Amino acid sequence: MSELIATQWRNNNERVKYPFGDDATLTNDDGITINEDLFDDARVYPVGGSVGLYLSRITVTDGALTFYVADPVTGDIASGGFQFDAPTPDNIALRDSYGRPAGILVSSAQKLGALPNVYGEGEVVFSRAQTEFAGSVAIPQPQLGVRGLLLDDGNIVSNDIFLVGTDGIVLSEEDGAIRVDIIGDPYALLKACESEGLELPGFCGLRTINYIPPDGKGDFKLTIGGNLAADNVLRVEQDEDGNLKIKAVGGSLSV
Repeated sequence: MSELIATQWRNNNERVKYPFGDDATLTNDDGITINEDLFDDARVYPVGGSVGLYLSRITVTDGALTFYVADPVTGDIASGGFQFDAPTPDNIALRDSYGRPAGILVSSAQKLGALPNVYGEGEVVFSRAQTEFAGSVAIPQPQLGVRGLLLDDGNIVSNDIFLVGTDGIVLSEEDGAIRVDIIGDPYALLKACESEGLELPGFCGLRTINYIPPDGKGDFKLTIGGNLAADNVLRVEQDEDGNLKIKAVGGSLSV
């Protein structure tokens, strides 16, 4: 069971246009009006919004009622509503296109529940001059940093995002930024075949290098023997006969 709080505040706001501005007409070009007492209070703070946020649309469709908040520059920037087959809320939580909190419209279940019958099926459109929010209600937030990832299928991933490096992709944090190192995974193809249940391709690895066998995991470790070497670049090449050739190239270090 819901409970209304700050009753005196709500009663006082029934006599004024707040949370809309004093200059808002609350009537659109088709003569459809928003009652002054529909909302008792509001806060709208969508990321990237500018001065002049307003209630742009009210839609009644697909068994739901939705309110849209628009920015004069970018258009609809946040929305919120409720489903008819669920309990009618007292307040409307607003979220932006990335699913982040963008504000709240304070009302009551009784007032909101009557709107589908008032407006009927369809869309009611308002302009900024008709439904601009009061200055104390609109709190635009700067649009900084990465807000989400747009996938190839058009979906947006936001909130908690986990980046996982695979097949030789190493992710690390460096001075507050994400660093990506691509070193490659020589066993990526083998792992892909195993995961798909496919027959593994033949593998012909090195048995020895200069008669030296690999370690227990089949790996050869090539390391620097000392930091006084004058040749500073190591090359591993295959000659015409298929032999492996390891050599150092590059100029001598000068001090």
